[in-house]
Amino acid sequence: MDKSSDTQADSQIKGLLDELARSSRILRVFSHMDQTDPEVSNASHHVLKTLNSREPTHAADLAQFLGIGTAAMSRHLTELEDSGLVAKRSSKIDARRHVLWVTEAGRAKLEFRDRLRLERMRGLLPDWDPERLTQISQALSELNDTMMRGIHSQRTEQFGTAGEAEHGQE
Repeated sequence: MDKSSDTQADSQIKGLLDELARSSRILRVFSHMDQTDPEVSNASHHVLKTLNSREPTHAADLAQFLGIGTAAMSRHLTELEDSGLVAKRSSKIDARRHVLWVTEAGRAKLEFRDRLRLERMRGLLPDWDPERLTQISQALSELNDTMMRGIHSQRTEQFGTAGEAEHGQE
């Protein structure tokens, strides 16, 4: 790749990063619009939604999947447990670990909030055809997966094994 191609690629990547930052801010505002439960933060709601798709699982596995530290995960899970949205039991394999799952109340909360978001997005995108939505969704998924692999790789290089980074060696 020549120097002008590098400069053009750098410019495109900078533009992508700017749009991702803008999207992050917009999504945060969008999420706060349907904050229906003052006891459960938007971040904890995201943990709940992820747990629902990966249950049963352990807190450390969930934290690693989301790319957050175990201390932050612990705070989110405490909030969700206190609200009756998540339950846990000791693992049959390792009593030091807990198996987590979403309660019926948690599922109802997810369905309600997902319905609110879907209705709001449908209202914002009336002229977007399904093919365009699919392409955007697939591209974002690929970008997110690539970025998470890079994060995990960098943490492993920086802090040792992924398991060490996951267990607070960060």
